[in-house]
Amino acid sequence: MTFLGILVTVLAAIIVSVLFYYVFKSTGPWGNFWSFLLILVLAGLAAGSWIGSIGPLIWGLAWVPTIMAIIIFALLLGAASPPHEKREAAPQGSTEPTPRDRKAATIGALFWLLLIFMLGLIIWRFIGGHPSP
Repeated sequence: MTFLGILVTVLAAIIVSVLFYYVFKSTGPWGNFWSFLLILVLAGLAAGSWIGSIGPLIWGLAWVPTIMAIIIFALLLGAASPPHEKREAAPQGSTEPTPRDRKAATIGALFWLLLIFMLGLIIWRFIGGHPSP
């Protein structure tokens, strides 16, 4: 993937993230714009490096698979967003984690596993573990 391909991927991820954050009010399961954007950028880079040149080319870049992967990941993350709830105070003196804390820990683990997996795919492709299409 060239610098232009990376730039188009980042710009497409920014546009989709802003659309989801401000229009649909969906920030993904992490509730943070930057983590949502990071996952979309990595999904676009992984798709751009692994999916062959399908569709129209602009400046030698097949942009359709990258944008479709970003949109699909944004829809999946938007669907995984928890509904907005009122925060309840934890009982004083309780050492048992609340269900909200357990959900947060699970979603945090999902974020890091997804991040490591996509970085691994991107690095494996650029190092040479996968033959070029």
